[in-house]
Amino acid sequence: MKAEGPEQVARALKLRTVLTANWKAGLAEVASQGVFVTPPVDGWVFAVGRDVAARAADPAALEALVAALSDAFGEAFWFAADSEREVYGWARGARGACTRSYAFAEELGHYAWSGEVTEEERQLGCFIDDPRDRSDDEIKWWPDSRTVCAIAARWASDPSRIDADSSGTGAGLVGRL
Repeated sequence: MKAEGPEQVARALKLRTVLTANWKAGLAEVASQGVFVTPPVDGWVFAVGRDVAARAADPAALEALVAALSDAFGEAFWFAADSEREVYGWARGARGACTRSYAFAEELGHYAWSGEVTEEERQLGCFIDDPRDRSDDEIKWWPDSRTVCAIAARWASDPSRIDADSSGTGAGLVGRL
């Protein structure tokens, strides 16, 4: 989200047990549970971690989260690129509504879908059948981390491009949803 600092986002997320953390400690803390709300990077504040990623399991909860954050910040985005668990997805919200969501998990297939395919998704070739696929799957296209990062870059900001130089030394917040 575009925000002045992590405190605004932590309040909007209604985080519990909130503690200050630097980047290294914050990211390490949320590898198994929790949320790390980053200090601003080029005006963007990211909320990352297992608690946020878990929203992908329930499409209604994901859409509610994105809608609530977009109500608070005008627009909000959610991205998931977990190659270990084979979970990928994205969602976009504006003015209190989730306008687009999509999620894929290896064990569930394409299980979350709301809104129309965006121009950015079309430009990236999302949902265009792979001609090599001979399966009887309805959709013969699968996302990957590159796709998620490309969508993030076109809609907002690609979090995979954050490095030590751009993240600076500011502190963020760690908490639980």
